[in-house]
Amino acid sequence: MRMNDLTILNVKPEYIPDVFALITKQATGKAVLNVGAAGGVRGYLPSNREGWLHHRLGLVSSELVGVDIDTEGIDFAKEHGVRIVNGNCEAMDMEKKFDAIVLSDVIEHMNAPVTGVCNLMNHLHEGGKLFVTTPNPTAINLIVRSIVGRNLNVYWDHVSCYMPEHIQTICDRYGYRLSGIYFFDHIDRQNFSNRVKSHLARVISRVNPRLSTSFLAVIEHK
Repeated sequence: MRMNDLTILNVKPEYIPDVFALITKQATGKAVLNVGAAGGVRGYLPSNREGWLHHRLGLVSSELVGVDIDTEGIDFAKEHGVRIVNGNCEAMDMEKKFDAIVLSDVIEHMNAPVTGVCNLMNHLHEGGKLFVTTPNPTAINLIVRSIVGRNLNVYWDHVSCYMPEHIQTICDRYGYRLSGIYFFDHIDRQNFSNRVKSHLARVISRVNPRLSTSFLAVIEHK
C-alpha cells in the first residue's frame, strides 16, 4: 500500500522461532518447487540430512522438485541419490504448476529478482503460495558493526538486500498479495562465542522483530 510516496505493509510483521517449521507445515501434502535446492548441500549430505530444508520438504510434500543453477551442487546431490534440476528461476518454464514454491535465501543472489518472482508466481496454482526468505538489512548485528566502525559481513555473491517494504512494493506493482511477514534468527553454531551472540540477538529480536537476522515473506495471487 502506498501512502505519501511511502510503502506501508498490508500485514503486521511477526517473530517466529522456527521459520522452516512454518514452511514445512504449509507444504504438507502439496506439490512443492524448491528453488535454490542445492544451496549449502555439502554441509547436509550425506550425514546431516535432517537439517536440510530440501530433505524436510521431501518428507512432508506429495511431490517435490528441486531446482538450482549450481551445477557442482547438483552433481554432488546426485552422487548421494538426490535429483535437482538445473534451471534459472528468472527464465525457466517447468511446464507445470505447484501448490507451494520455496525461494529460501536466493533472491539476494539473483540478477533479475523481480523478473524471477513474477516467473515463479506464474508457476503457482490458484491459491498457491510463494515463500521467500532473505537476510534482514536492519539486523542488530549489522547495526552494531556499523556503530563501532567494523566492516559489514556481506557475502560476495549477494547483489541486493530487501526490507519487507520492498517485497510489498513488488506485490503492489504486479497485483500479488503479501499475506505474511515473519522475522526470525539463524543460530550460528560455529563456536561458543557465536552461539552466545546468536541467542542474545534472538532475545533482542523478540522485543523488536525488525532487528532479526532474516525474514520470511509469503506471497499469493489476489
